[in-house]
Amino acid sequence: MHRVRLGFVCGLLGLGLLGLIVSTPFVLAALAPASADWGKLSDISQTYGAVSVVLSAIALAGVALSLLYQVRLARTSSEQAIRESHLQLAALALSDPALLQAWSPPVAPVTWKRHQQHLITSLVLGELLQRFRIGHLSAEKLAVKLDGHFRGEIAREQWEREGAAWRRTMEAGDRRDRAFVRLVDARYRAAAAEGPAAAPLEFQDRPDSP
Repeated sequence: MHRVRLGFVCGLLGLGLLGLIVSTPFVLAALAPASADWGKLSDISQTYGAVSVVLSAIALAGVALSLLYQVRLARTSSEQAIRESHLQLAALALSDPALLQAWSPPVAPVTWKRHQQHLITSLVLGELLQRFRIGHLSAEKLAVKLDGHFRGEIAREQWEREGAAWRRTMEAGDRRDRAFVRLVDARYRAAAAEGPAAAPLEFQDRPDSP
């Protein structure tokens, strides 16, 4: 939001500057006395014209920056709406084995519970991808999160089963999509090289202290 506000302010300043440049000759003509030395004023006007070119370029740059931020904001809003729709579908599929099989059929024999877990880890990666796309996560921060993600056995299983599909999809995307999937691959390989994954532990109830 800070970048959007900055772009909006730059756009307003650019438009204001451009309006000032355009109106200045008319203002000067209205204020100039009848006895004014028009030859001298002409020289000043020529100098002003050279300066106004530079100022006009700055003003137009501000307007262009504002438009760029507006386009990025619209794209982010659209991606967020798609993401929310995807999450609604996932919640519906996770509630019923038949729906889960219809929406996200397993690529190899697996229990329903494990397939649910794989889908959740896939959604986690999707969330990281979204944050990486819009700049909320740098490559360095993403790497740290992926290192934690791939400490778990379920996350590694999910990438082993579905990584190829992710690679095909992301490699067909833009620069950030390709950078994302390559970093995921790299952190998965690094985690696998460090040793076996941590097996999932069951939650245990802790009795209240007396």
